[in-house]
Amino acid sequence: MKKSTVLIVVITFVISVVIVGVFGMQMMSYNTRIYVEEIVPTEVITSSNVSNVKIQKSAEREGEYSVILPYSEGLAVRIDFEIDPADATDGNVELKATNSDAAELARIDGLTVHVLKVGTLRLNYRATDGSGAEITVYLFVLTPDLYYSMMG
Repeated sequence: MKKSTVLIVVITFVISVVIVGVFGMQMMSYNTRIYVEEIVPTEVITSSNVSNVKIQKSAEREGEYSVILPYSEGLAVRIDFEIDPADATDGNVELKATNSDAAELARIDGLTVHVLKVGTLRLNYRATDGSGAEITVYLFVLTPDLYYSMMG
């Protein structure tokens, strides 16, 4: 073989290695799982259409939030959230009320909380993928008079 042919083959090989290294895709294994790293509450939806309900993030504790609502007969509350990363393999989240008197205060149906009376609920949202990602939301349900005097 001529020197020029060998040189062309070597240059082509080096250029192809560089191109694949820069523009090539990273190989992922067949059964790659992407776990939920964080759950972030985004919006509070109520059956009584209370406007401007805010989700307050705790300054002292990571992963804790609070929501204040006025009580009304038949009040149903749903706190929407986003998971990070959005393309998690199992993006399901379960909801549990963790305070001892939760059965007296509310009934939980999936991700909806049906409030039965005035009180404070400690709600735990946990990813079901085994990652351990979770948040706690304190739902303060006040009498309408107290709520509107505070929010005045």
